[in-house]
Order: sequence, then structure tokens, then C-alpha cells
Amino acid sequence: MSAEATARDEASPTSPAGAAFDLPGGPDAVLLLHGLTGSPFEMRFVAERLHRAGYRCAAPVLPGHGGDPRALLGVSWASWVEGARRELARLAGARRTFVVGCSMGALVACALAHALPERIEGIALFAPALRLARPGRLAAFLGRRPPLARVIVPKAGSDVRDPAMRHANPTMRGVPLSAVAELALLAAHVDRLLPGIAAPALVVAGGKDHTVTLGGARRTARRLGAGGARLVVLPRSFHLVGIDVERDRCADEVLGFFDRIPVHAA
Repeated sequence: MSAEATARDEASPTSPAGAAFDLPGGPDAVLLLHGLTGSPFEMRFVAERLHRAGYRCAAPVLPGHGGDPRALLGVSWASWVEGARRELARLAGARRTFVVGCSMGALVACALAHALPERIEGIALFAPALRLARPGRLAAFLGRRPPLARVIVPKAGSDVRDPAMRHANPTMRGVPLSAVAELALLAAHVDRLLPGIAAPALVVAGGKDHTVTLGGARRTARRLGAGGARLVVLPRSFHLVGIDVERDRCADEVLGFFDRIPVHAA
């Protein structure tokens, strides 16, 4: 079933739409990583496009996700990276391995590419959470102060312009302030790593993003590796560019980018 066909009035993180998936293919594989309080649904549309082109596409549920937001309390950013690293290991044996990440997942993808340059041939970063918008910065500040760190702030919904996708997206109904603080710590860590990442990279940002700043995407693209990365701005999209109104272009950009990365002889 396609991502668009799963649209419904209500969705929860425990629904089938939010479950982990592994679409078989080969010889190349892609690990797709969702954002904070999100689910693999954020990555499904792009994964299906890559899968039709012959790529194996695996999208896990990252630690603390997939249910009640209280499960995120006490989960560190290092746990998200380690969880993704375990999932990457499951793709061992692929001819080429790529990582696609959205928001928090984009930062995790950067951390993996820095730690495992020999395993990752390219990364595609959707709306990287390097610089949070003002509400997120305030939440991160409060999340570093007990007992406020345990406060769970309700979410109004997904930062998605497309109404069908917004209703279908099985995001959590709240986010602990401590989790936003961990996201900010991960962003600071990744900002220091960016110049040392050798993998070719593509950055895709929404021109109307309310969650992270476009300046953060520009900084990510500019600081990546020796030559930087190509930045694509989707002018009508909000934060979750992989499922928003310009998702076809987003998927096409990723597929073209991966296809252009050469296969090295063993």
C-alpha cells in the first residue's frame, strides 16, 4: 500500500502506517531514518520510489519512538545514533549503502557517515535539525532544567502542508522537553562533525518550514566535507519534505543523486 493510500482522519504511532518496514531489493541498500516524535511513515513515499528503482529500503523505529511519548523520557541522543547503527549493520553485504534522514534522522545520518565512512556511500538529509526554530529553541532550553525536563508538551500535529498527509502521519501526540534538549545536543555535536564527513551529500529543505530554520540547512550544506553539498529548497513545502506537497520532486532528487554516485570496484 502506498503512503498516499494510508490517509485517514486519525493516526497513531502504533498504527501499521507508523511501523518499521524493509522493502527488498538489491544490490544497493538505503537506511531511512525518521525525525523526533515521528515514524517510518515520514520516509515511506521516498522509500517506495527508491524501491521501484531497485534499491532495498529499510526504515526502523528509532529508540523511544513507536508509542507513548513518555517512552522518550531519559533517552539520549547517543541512543538514537546507536539504534541507527545497529540497523545499518543489518544491511551489511550490500554493494552500496546510503542513508536518508529527516530532521533528527538527518543529524543521525551525519553521525553515522562520520563514524563509518567505509560503510556509507552517500547521505540525503531532509530538513536537518541543525538549527531549531524559536519554539524549539525555547523547549530545548527548558528541557535542560529539572523538573521541567519531564514535562510533555502536546503537539498540534505535523508540520506538513498537504492535509491528507498531515492527517495520515502517525506522529506522537506530545514531546518531552528533555527530548528536544537531547536533539539540540545532537545538533551541536553534528555541527562539529560536518567538515569531517567525506560521503557525498544532498540537503533538501522546505521553504515554509516551521520547525527548523532554512539557515540551518544552508549551514549544513556549506560545512559538509571538503566541498559542501548541494542544497535543494522546495519552496511550497513545510518541514516533512518527504511526504509534503513537493514529495515527488524530493524523491526524484534523492533517486537521481544516488544513481549518480559511482560503483567502486571491489
